[in-house]
Amino acid sequence: MNRKRRNAMMVFGAFAILFTGYPHVWSIYQPYVMKAAGWSTGQASICFYLPTMFFVLGNILGGRLQDKKGPVPAMFIGGGILTAGVLISRYMLLPSPIWMYLTFGVMQGIGSGMIYAPILSTAQKWFPGRTGFASGVVITANGICGLLMAPISKTLLEAGGPQLAFLTVGLLIGVSWILGTMFIRKPEETAEEKMPVFYGETHQYTSAEMVKTRKFYYLLCTMMCGLMAYYLTSPLSQTLQMDRGVSAALAVGSVMAGSILNAGMRLVLPSLSDKIGRIQCIKGVILLSMAAMVFLITGQKILTTLAVILIYGCFGGIMGSFPSLASSIFGLKHSGQNYGIVMFGIVVVTALSPCITNFIAAGQYPVNMTFFIGFVFSAAAFLFLTKLEKEIKNEKQEEQKQELKPQIKLQLK
Repeated sequence: MNRKRRNAMMVFGAFAILFTGYPHVWSIYQPYVMKAAGWSTGQASICFYLPTMFFVLGNILGGRLQDKKGPVPAMFIGGGILTAGVLISRYMLLPSPIWMYLTFGVMQGIGSGMIYAPILSTAQKWFPGRTGFASGVVITANGICGLLMAPISKTLLEAGGPQLAFLTVGLLIGVSWILGTMFIRKPEETAEEKMPVFYGETHQYTSAEMVKTRKFYYLLCTMMCGLMAYYLTSPLSQTLQMDRGVSAALAVGSVMAGSILNAGMRLVLPSLSDKIGRIQCIKGVILLSMAAMVFLITGQKILTTLAVILIYGCFGGIMGSFPSLASSIFGLKHSGQNYGIVMFGIVVVTALSPCITNFIAAGQYPVNMTFFIGFVFSAAAFLFLTKLEKEIKNEKQEEQKQELKPQIKLQLK
């Protein structure tokens, strides 16, 4: 019976989490929305950044509610906000984009985060010894949203414009979270009490305790710096390749291949990290990201295409591995809210990356300056991760010394 409950939770949880990746197909919607509402490119592009930023706030709210009341209330409220945000967006194609920012941006971001946190946390609690595998399975659904929803959205947009697309996708989202609330359940308390902490201590950190540790800030900075290369490169991925002589078909194909690698890394790398170590796996991803930045700096068209594919995969590797890494350090008991706070790294990089891009464009610096900055941030991520590893080892050694002190005193007596 427990296995059936666990499998149902994973299946319907993954189905609900699929739609939390919906903002990543905004580039397909953007020209249709601009035409319908008369917005500029700058006005329309904000609809991509806002859901990503408010997604983190939703994670914190959903994680806190899940930790106190269980996953069902968090999913119910979050699902309602998410569905309403997308459905109401069909009426927000107005001269002023403010209302769309509130519905497609703020409401969708908060609702998605409130769904994401309880599903991820509950999945990990069902697999306390294989948290990487559990988080990898459900996060992969988020990664493949672009592959599944891009062609569906394109068909809907051509058939009936943004209004039909928002209506159809909104209804699908409603079905997904309703099914999710029917099947998502935490494991028995006896199993939850045995949740391990793999790195350092056996303490289950609350959020207040977590933010007082150096480990938290090293982890936060690792996420922020590690994701910067993707956020700097992704908007340029197609135009850059074509400027360097790559055919339009191959440029589009590389983005598709990158999306597949993104989803694959979200599934494979967390499961692999259960066996060989989470920090080691993320170090490998960061080194790949640094190599991709070097490939882009060379300017060769073949290496540029390879770099684009790699950088998408690195994004998936980081996003897939960090939930299990955070819970391995700070425990599973409060993992929902804790990981939501760790995700503030995404808020910083989402806000900072357009500023860097605009600064380079305004100063008419060569495009390779973008990739050099991406390399520097990736190197900084590697440094912060190494600092985190050292901090964990030092804490573990100190803990062992404290355990030995009573034994030494007894021997002396």
